[in-house]
Amino acid sequence: MSGKFNEEQVHQYLYEQGLEKLVADAPGIDDAVGSNDNEEVEFELWRIIKVKALQKLTRLHRTIRYGEFIGSKIKLPTDKTTPMELDVLGQHEVGLFVLELKVDRAAERNAFSELFAYSNYIAGLFVPSGHKDITNVLVARLEVKLTRQAFLYDLLITDRNIIVYTPDFPDGTLESMRLHLHIPTDDDFRLFTNQLLSHNAMSCVVASFNDLEGWFDSKEEEGSLNDYAIEHLEGLSNYTAQLMEAEHLHGFCFMRKPWQERPLYYRNSLFICAINPFRAAAIKGTNVISEQLEAEYRTRFFEVPEWGFDGRLTALAKRAVKDCLTHDYHCELELPLWSAIVVSTLELGISHNFGFRPTGLLREAYVSYLSDTYAREATGGHARDLSVLKINEINNWLRAWMFMEGAVL
Repeated sequence: MSGKFNEEQVHQYLYEQGLEKLVADAPGIDDAVGSNDNEEVEFELWRIIKVKALQKLTRLHRTIRYGEFIGSKIKLPTDKTTPMELDVLGQHEVGLFVLELKVDRAAERNAFSELFAYSNYIAGLFVPSGHKDITNVLVARLEVKLTRQAFLYDLLITDRNIIVYTPDFPDGTLESMRLHLHIPTDDDFRLFTNQLLSHNAMSCVVASFNDLEGWFDSKEEEGSLNDYAIEHLEGLSNYTAQLMEAEHLHGFCFMRKPWQERPLYYRNSLFICAINPFRAAAIKGTNVISEQLEAEYRTRFFEVPEWGFDGRLTALAKRAVKDCLTHDYHCELELPLWSAIVVSTLELGISHNFGFRPTGLLREAYVSYLSDTYAREATGGHARDLSVLKINEINNWLRAWMFMEGAVL
């Protein structure tokens, strides 16, 4: 942003002119979203995540740019301290939005913390509104890497409704100001999704328990499980997926029952797997912090939060069993290495695996990949032995395993 103008001047001009007059068109975003619709391309997670993100930004851009300002420099009283001051409050087609303006590069570092503080305050006036009910708009140049990373994190992981416009002054005058939609680069998406689908990045908790006669037992007919066992155990998997979504966990869960002739003590197992961010993190990217720590804390910088994440999954598994089965139904918990389990014939190859439910980013990626596959087939692509109903493929363990292995579905 030009050093000729201070924040007060830019704020006043922005508020007087309104977004519709100042926001520039973003034709490039439509081209990016619509690319490769009918082409057979090698699976890359970052491309799927990119399309989902750009679709979201397109939807927000098409309503925010025609939004109306309804308040400027609104004081939000908190306690006896100096009240917070919201730059701009506005309305668009689907509700309210808050806009934060940052002129100085140094002030940009606090942009998102302030923006979300205002957004949360407004949301708190309408209990129990959620994190998507208030749209967040930031006007800043995004010159600070930390700010760009924070934007991508909140757009994809926290899944907030957030959009950023960067200001431009073509002829150096305030009157020439235009706001351009910020679109992350391919490198941004590549870096962000690095190793997310790696088996080594997954934490896994398995809750195993005995049969309950007449509800979920191991009786088979011609090698297939009975319907009531599948129904009740899929109900457990469904509820577990809901808990995972509430915890913003990116992964999946499913049920395993060994074949009837397999002599396993526990006849039922609930698998809960989620991307452990402290395993998925690239060491190179975290060196900027770890190298500043005392030597004795560098390893613990990764290990302690990694164990803490495993503890979250363990607690979730206990709750799922406690909430869904009979009162105080006993289960045994273990934390196996998923990268070894997923390729083991003994573990998963000679078992009934069902009730697969993906969550978070993995759900978004998997469903998008399936949708692309169906779209290509509808235009005369190669037949892939797919079910007529997409939901059958979404919940299909074998299809999901192929997806996670990077195979062409």
